[in-house]
Order: sequence, then structure tokens, then C-alpha cells
Amino acid sequence: MFPYTSKVDYSQKNKSAYFRCEIELYAEGHTEMKLVRVSNSPNRILGGLAISTLVLASSLVGQSTSSSKFKAADPGPRPNPTSTIPRPVPGLDANEIALFNESLLRVSELEGTCDTCAQQPQGVPPIDPDPTNPFSPLRLVNSAGMGPVFNADQCFICHFQPLIGGSSTAVNPADKIAHRLGGTNTVPSFELSNGAFREVRLKYNADGTRDGGVTSLFTLKGRSDAPNCNLQQPDFESQVRNRNIAFRTPLQLFGLGLIESISDSAIIDNMNANSSLKRSLGITGKPNRVPNNGTVSRFGWKAQNASLTLFAGEAYSVEMGISNDLFPISRSEDTSCNLSYEPFDVPRTDVVDYNNPTKIMPAWLMFAVFMRFVDAPQPAAMNNSALRGKQLFSDVGCSQCHTPSFQTRGVANPTTPAQEIGPHTVALRGKTVNLYSDLLLHDMGATMADNIIQGAAGASEFRTTPLWGIGQRLFFLHDGRTSDLLVAIQDHFSAANSDGGDNPSKDQASPAYGPSEANAVVNRFNALSEGDKQSILDFLRAL
Repeated sequence: MFPYTSKVDYSQKNKSAYFRCEIELYAEGHTEMKLVRVSNSPNRILGGLAISTLVLASSLVGQSTSSSKFKAADPGPRPNPTSTIPRPVPGLDANEIALFNESLLRVSELEGTCDTCAQQPQGVPPIDPDPTNPFSPLRLVNSAGMGPVFNADQCFICHFQPLIGGSSTAVNPADKIAHRLGGTNTVPSFELSNGAFREVRLKYNADGTRDGGVTSLFTLKGRSDAPNCNLQQPDFESQVRNRNIAFRTPLQLFGLGLIESISDSAIIDNMNANSSLKRSLGITGKPNRVPNNGTVSRFGWKAQNASLTLFAGEAYSVEMGISNDLFPISRSEDTSCNLSYEPFDVPRTDVVDYNNPTKIMPAWLMFAVFMRFVDAPQPAAMNNSALRGKQLFSDVGCSQCHTPSFQTRGVANPTTPAQEIGPHTVALRGKTVNLYSDLLLHDMGATMADNIIQGAAGASEFRTTPLWGIGQRLFFLHDGRTSDLLVAIQDHFSAANSDGGDNPSKDQASPAYGPSEANAVVNRFNALSEGDKQSILDFLRAL
């Protein structure tokens, strides 16, 4: 039932018996009438109907103005849970639970530069726990290895909505990161205090060749743990003026072990399914494959990362400047600022940690453990409107890209060699993964294009973002341009030769892009009644 519902309840007694005529008036102006007959007198029934008809007519007159003005609107994010600590995937064994708990501690560490610069013991719970995350220090550094250039000094400072491992928070942490320990960084203009935290990629180098890599926001200049560092930040404002800049926001990390466990064959089979319908809607889609081994890459906004291990190692290098086994060289080797070994974050070989199975692994690899073992987002109970929206989501065609679910392979207790398939972790085998994504790349046209190429992902192509957990997200699309689901839906539309609309990364190349693959589906959505649109929004906010 949609908003603006009026319920007329007419009851009439007949000694010890009565009947009831219930009339429900919906937002679109249509009604439903339910007659509950208890009396055996037909005259009583007919009399009640006549009176109820008059009441209904009066209600329709009074409601007509409200109904005609009703417009679908994003109901907004669901309330955050009372605890910020995420749950592990159900079914992990005791050793896996121990690793998951350790990962919460390790990836909540507050990073500094050199080992001797830490302000409290490392590798143990902090002496000044953050009230919102007991695994995290409030302000005293308890880890090391941060390089001269970085975007953040802690994993979960950006991944914390609605809890540890989530997406961008309501309060942008850029100012806190920029000035930690006396840092003198300038917060770029695109990092709004109440906006999404944005990572930056430059489209082109100064010589006109393509760039596309991450350009770090901040340096160690001014920080007490790098007193001689004078490394300057890039001139972001000139890049903004020249439209040479593209933005990415933090993705939620929930359920990624389940996504990693989906077989390539399942992704390709799904790509080839419903081919006639997809062609009629203008939907194609393609995988972003790993160049060396040809497997399907599936993580990141453009599916540019093949595995959680790669995703984690790159995050430590690119986001926090911490060199590691996968990325052994610092992103800047400025001698006045680089106060860490290269590689820094490697397996522990000191006597204490080497003999402790939860401590021997480096922090970046524990980050991969966290992502592999953290549970998927759980939907809320759906009301009638959301349940109708679930069906409309499919009918309109949204589900042709936002595939509702995949199934991982394997069984918990294999009895034959043929059953020894699927993920090694038993808890990830034979699971339904309700991600709402096909994990493929789609051309979204100029309104989405960021003019960044990553592998097979072209300048206007993006991976279908999983929608599970969207009910508690605050910012949408790769650049965090909106907090309104309706705007996000409409921005899936882009006509050929569009100027890019509200795209913050639009540039001189925008008019050259073709149409978005989502155009037909967006047109179908726009043709729905306002009540049906509302149902789809209610459904999405229940995920």
C-alpha cells in the first residue's frame, strides 16, 4: 500500500451480530473494499453498503487533490544497527573465527610512519579505544609503515557506513586525515564535509598521454612523525578547472568472500541468458578479464581487481601508502618523507609473532581475510509496497543487469572427488549470493563516464554495482554525486552525444559517447505510475 492511504471503516450492529465494510484508498486514487459479513440480515448488509458508498465518495473528493500531487520519493536510508561490529559469514570454523576477530583488530589500526613513531603498543587492542569501534584507537597511532603519499591512515575511516566494512560515512573524514599529527595538507574543494569521501584519478598526464591511476590526496608534510617532510600536494584545483579529474568513492566490503566464490562459468552463463530480452532493451555487457590468465575480474567500480588478495594489497599501497608483498615499492621515494622499509608489511618473523598463527600474517593479508569472512548485508522485512517493488524491479528490466542472485559451488561435506569443488572455506560453499549484480561491465554513456580506462573497461563502462546493502548507503554512483536514489536511477540514462548532464567528470569527450545500455529500462521506470515507482524505491531501501 502506498503513502496517502485512507481507511474508511464502517460498522453496523444488529443486536449481537454486525458486519463491517472496509474501504482502502490508495495513493493512485483506486480503492479496495472488503466486506466482512457476520449478520444474517441482507437488509443490514445492503444498508451498510449504501452508507459506505456515500462515505467512499466523500473520501475520494477529499483525497483527489492529495493523490494527484503524490510523487515518488526516496524514503532514505534505514536506521543504522546499534552495534558497529559486523558479523562473520555463518558456519566458519573456530580457526576461521579467530582469524576474522584478529582481522577486525589489524585493519582498525591507526597508521603512522616508522615503527618507533607509534604512540602505543602495536598488535594489541588500543589503550584509547574509539567509542564507535573498540578495535580502533581514538587518536594515538598504533601501527606503522605509512608512506609519503596517501588517501587515508586507517581502513575503516572510510569504510564505516552503516558499520565496520561499509561505505562512505555521513561526515567526510578528509579534514581529520589531512591534519592528523599536525599535518598541513589542504582539503581539496571536492571533499565536502557532508559529502562522500572521494578518491582521485587523473585522466591524462601533462604530456597528453593517458593516466588513470590513483593520485594521492595527502602527504606527510607537517606531521610530527615525519618532521622533515616537505612534499607538496598536487594542484587539484587546476585539475578540476581543466576537467582532468575523476572521482571514486569507497565501496562496501560486505559479502565479498561470497562474490569471490562465484564461478566464472556462472557469470558467463548468466551473461548469455535472456539474450533476446537483453537485445530488445539494448543491454549487452561483458566481463573485465585478467590479462595474464583470462579469468573474470570482479572487484572495484570497473571490475579492475581479480581477487580480494589483490584488492587488499593495492588498498594498502594506494590508499595508505604502505608497501607490502604485492606492491613492494613505495609510491613515493622522497628521502625526506619515506621513513619505512620497502616492502614494509610482510609476514612477521620476530619471535613473538612468528609463533602466533593469528599474528604471523601481515596486516594487508588480514584485510583480505576480513573481506573474505565478513557476512553479506541482510535485507529488512519487506512491506507490501516493497514486495510489489521487487516484482516491478524485474518486470521493468532492472534485474537484467542487477542479477538478483548467484549460487556458489560445492557442498559442506563432499563424499566423492567430484564434489570437491567450490571455495576451500566450507562456509562459502553452496550458498545463494543475493548480490543484485551480474558483475559485468556495461556502457553507461556520458552521464556516467569518467574517461578512465582500466583493462577492458572503457571510458564510459562500469561494473554493475551490487545492490545488497543499498538500503543503508548514503551516497550513490561511483563518484558519490547524489544521496537520492531517484537521481541515481535517472542518471543511468544517457542519450547518445549527451553533454554529460550532472556528471562531475564530464569533459570535452562527453558528446562522443554512445547511449547508455540502461536507457530502455529507465524509460520503462519513468512510464510507471508514481505509486509503482515508490514501490521500487521501497524495495531498494529494504535491501
